[in-house]
Amino acid sequence: MEKTQKINFFIIIIYSSLITGYFFGEDSIGGAYKDYAGLQYVAEKFNNNFILTLLNYDELGHRQSPIFFIFKSLVIDFGENFHRLFFLHLFLLIPLFFYKSLKLTYPKVDKYYLKIFSLILLLFPTIRSYSIWPDPHLLGVLFFTISIYFYLKFKFIEKKNHLKNSLLNTFFLALAAYCSPNFGVFVIFFLFDFFKKYKFSNKIFFILLLNFLLSIPFFYYLFVLDINFIFNNTGWDIGENFYSLNNIFNKFIIIISIFFIYLLPLLVSKELDYKFTEISNSKIEISIYLIIFVIACYFFDFSNVYKLTNSGGGVIYHLSNYIFNNNYLLFTICFFTYLYLIQTFKFDRKNLILFTILILSNPQITIWQANFSPTIFFLIFLLFNSNFKKEFFKLRTIYISYIYFFLYLVASISKKMII
Repeated sequence: MEKTQKINFFIIIIYSSLITGYFFGEDSIGGAYKDYAGLQYVAEKFNNNFILTLLNYDELGHRQSPIFFIFKSLVIDFGENFHRLFFLHLFLLIPLFFYKSLKLTYPKVDKYYLKIFSLILLLFPTIRSYSIWPDPHLLGVLFFTISIYFYLKFKFIEKKNHLKNSLLNTFFLALAAYCSPNFGVFVIFFLFDFFKKYKFSNKIFFILLLNFLLSIPFFYYLFVLDINFIFNNTGWDIGENFYSLNNIFNKFIIIISIFFIYLLPLLVSKELDYKFTEISNSKIEISIYLIIFVIACYFFDFSNVYKLTNSGGGVIYHLSNYIFNNNYLLFTICFFTYLYLIQTFKFDRKNLILFTILILSNPQITIWQANFSPTIFFLIFLLFNSNFKKEFFKLRTIYISYIYFFLYLVASISKKMII
C-alpha cells in the first residue's frame, strides 16, 4: 500500500470513529454533554434578543466567554444536529494546523510520518468530546493552534514575512483569548520572542499596537459596561485564592502530572533524553529544586477543591487516590517528571516561561485536565525547545503513541460507561 493510500486509510478510520462517537453521543471526558446541555439556552437567548443578552450576559451566571454562543447563534439554524455537525467538522481544522505546524518545526522529517502523527489528536478524549458536544474551550484551542502556526512561520520562514506572521499570530491569539480567556496569557511568550527579534523598532510598536487595539473591546465589555462574567459567583474563587500557596502548588503538581500523560509514550519508546546525572553539577541548585518540590507536596491538598464539583485533578491524581487512597503515587510520578522538566528548563529558559504561563492560565482553584488538553501536547511538540526532537518521528514510536492514546480513549469511555 502506498503512503498516500495509508494516510487516506488512517483518515477514514479515525474520522469514522469520530462520526460513530457522534451518533452514540460519546462523552469520554464525562462532562462535555452536561456542559453542552446546560448552556444550550445561552445561544437561544442570543438568537431571541442579541443586544439584551449581550448587555446582560453576566446575569446568566456563567464564566464562559459569550463569543462561542454569539458565533453559534450566527450559524444558519437548521437544527441542533446541524450545529453539532458544523462544529465537529470545523474542529477538524485543529489536526490540520497541527500538521502544518509540525512541518515547520520538523522540516527534515518525512511528511508521511507527520500526517499520521497529527491525526492522533482525534483520539484525545477532550477533542472528541468537545467536538461531539461543542464547547467554547475547543474553539479557543482552534484559534490557539492557528496562532502557533503563524508564530512558527515567523520563527522559521523567510525574513520578508516576519512582521505579517507576527501580526497574524497576535490576531489569532486574540481570537483564542476571546473564546477562552486562559489563552490570553500566552501573549507573554510570543511577545518575548518578538522583542528579541525586533528590539525597540517600529515593528514591535505595530505588534504592541495591535495587541492594544484587540484588547479594547474585551476590557470595555468587562469593566466599562461592567459585564464582568469572569468574576461572577460561579468563578470558583478566581482572584481570591489565586496567590495562595495551596492553589499555586496544586497547579504545580497537577500540571506536572498532566505532562507525564503526554510524555509517557516517549518514555516507553525511549525517545526522551532523560539523564538524572545531567540535571545540575551544583549541589546548591539541586537542593533548591528539591526544596521547591518538597514544599509543593507539603502544601498540596486538592481534596477540598474536588468536593466543589466532584471532579478535576487529572488522571494521575484520581489513579493515586483510587488505588492507594493517598497522593504518594501522584508525588512519585510528578517527581520524576519534574526532573525531566528541569532538564528542559535548563536547555532553554523559554520552556520555563511556558510552564509558568500554564500555571497563570488557570486562575480559578478548580483544575480540570481537559483545560490543558491538547495545549500541553502542543507545547511539548511545537513550542518547547527540547533535545528529543531530532530523533522522535520514527514509525515505531508513532505506532506506540497510537496504541497508547487508543487505550487511553478506551479506558476513558469505559470508565464513563461503568460510572
